[in-house]
Amino acid sequence: MTKYFADVSSFQPDNLGFFQGLVNAGVSGILIKTTQGSHDGDNYINPKSTNQARNSLAAGMNVGFYHYFLATSVADAINEAKFFEQSVVNLGFGKDTPLCVDVEDSSLNTSAVASYVDAFINCLKTQSYTNVFQYSMASWFNEGILNANKHPTWVANYGSSDCGTRGNIIGWQYTSSWGGGSQDMSYDWGIFDKQPAKTEAVTQAKVEPEKPKVENIIKLTEQTHPVDRLGIERPETYEAGSTWKSSDIVMINNEPHYQIATDIFVPISKTAFKDLIIVKYTDDSPAPVFDKNGKRVHNASVSTGKAFKTDGVRIINGIPMAKIATDQFIPFEYTSGSKFE
Repeated sequence: MTKYFADVSSFQPDNLGFFQGLVNAGVSGILIKTTQGSHDGDNYINPKSTNQARNSLAAGMNVGFYHYFLATSVADAINEAKFFEQSVVNLGFGKDTPLCVDVEDSSLNTSAVASYVDAFINCLKTQSYTNVFQYSMASWFNEGILNANKHPTWVANYGSSDCGTRGNIIGWQYTSSWGGGSQDMSYDWGIFDKQPAKTEAVTQAKVEPEKPKVENIIKLTEQTHPVDRLGIERPETYEAGSTWKSSDIVMINNEPHYQIATDIFVPISKTAFKDLIIVKYTDDSPAPVFDKNGKRVHNASVSTGKAFKTDGVRIINGIPMAKIATDQFIPFEYTSGSKFE
């Protein structure tokens, strides 16, 4: 089955209807422009990127991001990579997210840009990103300005029955006027197929490192139909391995659910946090621990970043809690994925 993905910037809409329309037309993936240049250069962040990411996820799309490249040196390229990475972190996406460097600007030094691209991609790889690739027009690869074999490559070539170049090609942008308008469209030859890196199973009550970063990112462990706030199943299906940013934890049908969009929820039991919680509390203050009767356990508290294997959900005094030890419980609102600040 042929797979398609679109790419968008601030020129495209950011409402749910736009992305739902793409999905209804058979488009399963989206690459969103987040940044351009560097913090001390253009310092450009797509003002629609947050809503575009949120609503494309809500429409059930696979989501990745791209950066418009303007580097004039290796050092500048590294600064651009860091600027781009921070935008991805701020949006709440993980290390297996598809990330692309868009190399096409006429101001680029074509005799040196390949080395700048190497520096950009290598910077992201050293930060453990696993799905990083380059984009440009076919002519830049054919003329030797860029190397389509050195990095996974998404290539632009319009009005042809062929992608126009050879190498490690993982996507072909074949038109800039899809649907009769000005929307780019591409064939996906592996960009959104890449499987996330496996994580080691938790074998102890306290998971190392001792203070993991709390990012509110959850990962589905099985194919899942989300539900609305009333527990009614929605028609879309989210794939195992897909990652989402949670804004709250809500009890639905006596089970805690992560809220991943307006009135869209997935059960904790179908995520990597089924048997694990990471404590999320204010600043460096320790989170309180309670017993089975809902009373505060004196001399028992845990700091933000601590991770625990859990033994199911308990409703204590009307509050859903995770069991972390014999007669010790932490409210789910004090764990990663909640809105508690």
